Amino acid sequence: MKSKIPSKEKIGQVDFVLLIIIMSLMLFGFVMLFSASAPKAANGGIYNTLIRQGAILVLGIATLAFSVTQDYHIYKKYKRPLVLGTAVVMVLVPLIGFASHGATRQISLGFISFQPSEFAKIVLVIYYASRFSNKNTQNLTTDKENIIRSFGVMIGFCATCILQKHMSAAIVLALISIMMMLVAGFSLKLTAIGGTILAAAASLFIFTEEYRANRIIALFKPFEHKQGIGWQIVQSLFAVGSGGLFGLGLGQSRQKYRYLPEAQNDYIYAVICEELGFIGGIAVIGLFVLFVWRGMSIALKAKDKFGMYMAFGITSIIGLQMLINIGVVLSVLPSTGMQLPLFSSGGSSMIATMWGMGILLNISKTSRVKKI
Repeated sequence: MKSKIPSKEKIGQVDFVLLIIIMSLMLFGFVMLFSASAPKAANGGIYNTLIRQGAILVLGIATLAFSVTQDYHIYKKYKRPLVLGTAVVMVLVPLIGFASHGATRQISLGFISFQPSEFAKIVLVIYYASRFSNKNTQNLTTDKENIIRSFGVMIGFCATCILQKHMSAAIVLALISIMMMLVAGFSLKLTAIGGTILAAAASLFIFTEEYRANRIIALFKPFEHKQGIGWQIVQSLFAVGSGGLFGLGLGQSRQKYRYLPEAQNDYIYAVICEELGFIGGIAVIGLFVLFVWRGMSIALKAKDKFGMYMAFGITSIIGLQMLINIGVVLSVLPSTGMQLPLFSSGGSSMIATMWGMGILLNISKTSRVKKI
């Protein structure tokens, strides 16, 4: 029986197109983050902010470079400690973490802080990829133990996010879980039932907190509450609309000066549209679409099921976060606190995203996707 191990010629050749797309997103994001955070940085020294953001970028590149060199099968070997370790840390966050913007999502190590939920997204993908690649399609849909464990892990991870008051992370984790189950062969009826139960439980948490309920109200009637709960949405729409076709010019945003809350974070896409216009906004979406296209191509042509599930899951994480963030900025979705990958500020988001992208590039080494 012939070995299915790829030839040496193909090993080591990362998908160059995907690499270019990632580098473009990363550099574009760095420039826009520096522009969006300039007003807040002015008081504390704009060059200090530039150095901090530069350091995070360098660390992200180092993470990408390291994960590219690691055979992605190593994550299957260490699936159990990764999942258990992440679950323990996620449970500890509400107990030992520190609060920010009304939620406790981060843990401080003194010299640095990190947000475990960002890494939990990749770990959850590793878990499902490992579990589903060890089962044939028939077993996945009939094995009750497998079904219970699959849904159990999803519920457990989402519950820890809800305890942190981090609904956006819980939503992404749930959606990724359901999407991977469907791809693995779970019936649409089964996943729909599970998703409905989870959505019903989430709705209870949404309306038990006044600020969450206000976000729903603000989504449908932002201009009726423009001096209150609708302020963010109204200012975001002003920023997007004032950009026109070509924008006001890089660095020339007006809304980022005390009008648009979290201009460097959740609403950075509004600043992009204001400064670079419709063309700049479409360029950002275009880059993410290209990333998703290339990532899914790698998944479809991966050499094994583990690689396929991993590539699909990682690509979906990036794509979903982009859709949710831009949906919030354009007032299609209620405010969730979701960051725009590689654009919004936040070291944990950057490192976790680059880790996932590095894994995807490693999978591409043995993928049958045509290298250019």
